[in-house]
Amino acid sequence: MNRVVISVPRVLDSAMVMTQDAQLPISVGTIPPTATAPFTVQSVQANATETQMTNIVITPLDGNTHCARVTATVTIPITATITDANATQFQTYTSVTKNLNIVLFIPEPTAFPYTITAEGAIGFASATATVDTLTLNYLTTKILVRVTAVSDLLIPCYGYAPVNNVENNQYNEAQNFLTQPLFPRGKIY
Repeated sequence: MNRVVISVPRVLDSAMVMTQDAQLPISVGTIPPTATAPFTVQSVQANATETQMTNIVITPLDGNTHCARVTATVTIPITATITDANATQFQTYTSVTKNLNIVLFIPEPTAFPYTITAEGAIGFASATATVDTLTLNYLTTKILVRVTAVSDLLIPCYGYAPVNNVENNQYNEAQNFLTQPLFPRGKIY
């Protein structure tokens, strides 16, 4: 019996952190020099896959061997589409920063270490923009934090996929080709 090894990330623990702010003023990013105030915010979208965690501090809890307090700064990059007084539309890039303080399951140290990652999403009721400030009103931030480790799945593999025979072949060279196995035989690790 042959085996196939597939390496996949295994989620050891996760937590959803949700925060709410009545108003959150942030830097508007880079506005083109030709843009004329007043500005109208068309849309603001979070780039969840580019969320970054910095300043991660893991403090084991007393009396619990696998739980630890995790503090970190999470930065969620966002793209804002803004229209100026001349109806010229442009995009600006900025970010929302939140501080985390949560308790997670942290495994014992091993040869293949665990990683802590985060993905963030935002929702808001309205937004306003000035030359240097983007204000998000009634902002809800959701941050998914995961503790992952790479795990190997060992899956049994029974033989090869069946192949239908080719009929009405007139050439000898093709016969040699057709009789060759599709996959190598013997022990495969």
